Amino acid sequence: MLTLMLASMAFAADPAAGKVLYSASCTACHGTTGNGKGPAAIALKPKPSDFTVATWWVGRTDEQLATAIRAGRPGTSMAPFTELTDPEMADLVAYLRTFAVP
Repeated sequence: MLTLMLASMAFAADPAAGKVLYSASCTACHGTTGNGKGPAAIALKPKPSDFTVATWWVGRTDEQLATAIRAGRPGTSMAPFTELTDPEMADLVAYLRTFAVP
């Protein structure tokens, strides 16, 4: 299990629980495989992030990912997900990291 620091607190992250959150809230745009080709992606400008591209992950911290998810991304279709608790966010970020290709 991973331990993530979010909002100055440590949470034991569970990627399996994060997958449930991802499936419910992220797959429409980012796709089931994290490649940014969900069914809604065809209509989005700019296109959703492709989490399977190794260079996308360079320099990205868990805190940066959590901030982007919580606040959304201005100028994109990425809406804010303010309802996630810190433990849920840690789970989701841990699952997103499973898409990273070494």
